[in-house]
Amino acid sequence: MTVYFDHAATNFIDQDVIDFLAKELVNNNYNPAARYTSGIEAAFSIERSVSKIASTLGAKTEEVIITSGATESINTALKGIVFAPNPKHKRILSSSGEHPATTETLKFIEKQLGYTIDYCPLNNQGVVELNQLEEFLIAHDYDLLTLIQVNNVLGSVNPVEKIVKLRNQLRPNLPIHLDAVQSLAKIPFDFENLGIQLASFSLHKIGGPKGSGILLKSEDTRIEPLIHGGGQQNNLRSGTENPAFVATMAYVLEKMQRDFSRNNSHVVELKQHLISQLEQARINYQIISPQDAVPQIVSICFPELRAETLLNILNKEQIEVSIGSACSSKKSERNQVLKQLNLLNNLDQYVIRISLDKNNTKTEINNLVKNVKIALDKYAV
Repeated sequence: MTVYFDHAATNFIDQDVIDFLAKELVNNNYNPAARYTSGIEAAFSIERSVSKIASTLGAKTEEVIITSGATESINTALKGIVFAPNPKHKRILSSSGEHPATTETLKFIEKQLGYTIDYCPLNNQGVVELNQLEEFLIAHDYDLLTLIQVNNVLGSVNPVEKIVKLRNQLRPNLPIHLDAVQSLAKIPFDFENLGIQLASFSLHKIGGPKGSGILLKSEDTRIEPLIHGGGQQNNLRSGTENPAFVATMAYVLEKMQRDFSRNNSHVVELKQHLISQLEQARINYQIISPQDAVPQIVSICFPELRAETLLNILNKEQIEVSIGSACSSKKSERNQVLKQLNLLNNLDQYVIRISLDKNNTKTEINNLVKNVKIALDKYAV
């Protein structure tokens, strides 16, 4: 049986979610644009579901845009700001710790639209360097500040409260977008209290179906839609809505909120157990994730064995982890986040990411450590 430690990449769908979605697909699959009774009921269902989603995320109902996932949400936020009739400074501020969904979108905006993109460096904890961020904000006017909230490689958490305070002092009209993909189920999230204008999410990270995402947009923020058509979702994202999917998204978010404390306590115990087992096994390792990172994401360096080799060895034992040195399974470039930590002797090539979840057990942790020990004893250099 496969032991899965890559929940930051995608999460399992619990049986109750599958049952809920199946029931909704049978009973709630009408076109909400139709003007007969079943269509009107489907439209009402979407309204109720969006209201629940908004409540869970600390937003207003009219601030919720349903998308196909975080990549679409991020593209809509970034390009939407650029294309909207807002004041144009043709400059965007981001960080060197962003996900490719953001960096590739910024490259497009830079190349095709002539924008200047500034990247704030990270400190040795994997979060934005606030002094440098302040210098950027003092020096330039920007159309947008876009940052990841929880880093997908390290689990480090950008200090959003301090960043918003800086923005309010120096550039009060500057909209902030958060890539909040790794935030859900790991840290509390409240859109209104954060003081940001845009936030992107993907539900498959917390046990929802793939192809379901959210963009939150504050009422006074103007964006141009990427997708034009029938004018659904206040003309911000056209296309026939899926009432069953939206209802399931609301169900998953409410479930996440209800079980938040219990699940996080369990994951904290698992992380502590992982470290204790590594110590007991006398394994040479280094935790790369900062101490205050979310407990679900643990990047570990084993300096005697390259990460790709270790991943393949573990995979043969049906233990699945991810490589910290690659941006995705299809790319072999060194990860930009790990490079900035200035690890000696290219040790970023020796980092694996273990991402934990409520479904993992201490027995699985024991099995992981045992097999890491076997691999190191046999192949360490």
